[in-house]
Amino acid sequence: GKFTTAPTAKPKYRGAFPPNRFGIAPGYRWDGVNRSNGFEAKWFASRNERATLERSAHAWATEAM
Repeated sequence: GKFTTAPTAKPKYRGAFPPNRFGIAPGYRWDGVNRSNGFEAKWFASRNERATLERSAHAWATEAM
């Protein structure tokens, strides 16, 4: 299946999964269905938008130097 076991470790989920803000991988029993309400996707989108805005503001402010 989609999980693997080591002799001394717990099984881990092997497969693609959506990122989350804590960087936690899903458990090995996860069936691959994303049941979120979209908060994580919005959180990542706003974080990326803010970073892009800060980069462009910095580029504009240091343009004439």
